[in-house]
Amino acid sequence: MFTSNVIDEIGNYVYRLIDPRDFQTFYVGRGVGNRVFQHAKEELKHFEDDEDSLSMKLEQIRDIRLSGKEVICVIHRYGLTREQAMEVESALIDCYPGLTNLVSGFGSDRGVITADDLQNTLERPVYEEPDDLDYVIIKTTRNVVSSNGNLYEATRRAWRANLERAKKVNIVLSVIGGIVREVYEVSEWYRSPESDTRIEFHGKVANDNVANLFRGKMIPECYRKQGMSSPFLYKKTN
Repeated sequence: MFTSNVIDEIGNYVYRLIDPRDFQTFYVGRGVGNRVFQHAKEELKHFEDDEDSLSMKLEQIRDIRLSGKEVICVIHRYGLTREQAMEVESALIDCYPGLTNLVSGFGSDRGVITADDLQNTLERPVYEEPDDLDYVIIKTTRNVVSSNGNLYEATRRAWRANLERAKKVNIVLSVIGGIVREVYEVSEWYRSPESDTRIEFHGKVANDNVANLFRGKMIPECYRKQGMSSPFLYKKTN
């Protein structure tokens, strides 16, 4: 644990959690104070929980503890503003595929991309906001898709959002790099088994009449500008 003097000096920081058994980074985060040490404490609070109810992060921390070792905590940058820490965290998440992070970092739609893809992306048309259709934008990344097996699984879970509000919306736009990659029609929103504060959905690809309004097009600038850090965004209303 950091002493109070150290906490005063380091301010906002970005950290990595490393598995001492293979020295692979399995989680990237940011915080202040003793945030970097809280994950191991959280796992101990769930000491009696079975593995099926743990998040991937806590399950890995438990496996490390049961092997007789401790998680290696690395501070990557410190003395940052909150906004700087968000950017560094997001860049690091892009660099470590297969992380146990539940969500992508801030500004992930401005993340890793080839120069050619960037050119093609920013030249795509922006979809027109439909007046009579409500939706949720969920931003994910190629790394998260790879970790989850497919785009649907990477999109449908697990998001820090209000369940009752989400239940009023049955269209989800799955977005990578600012482009709508797929449109899903939701059959059910429900609380995530991984966390009481997160939600998930079941659904299917929307019919073409709806999907073609969005698929392959850029999301409007109001959803892309800096400061829109949440990966889960409701349609803006006038």
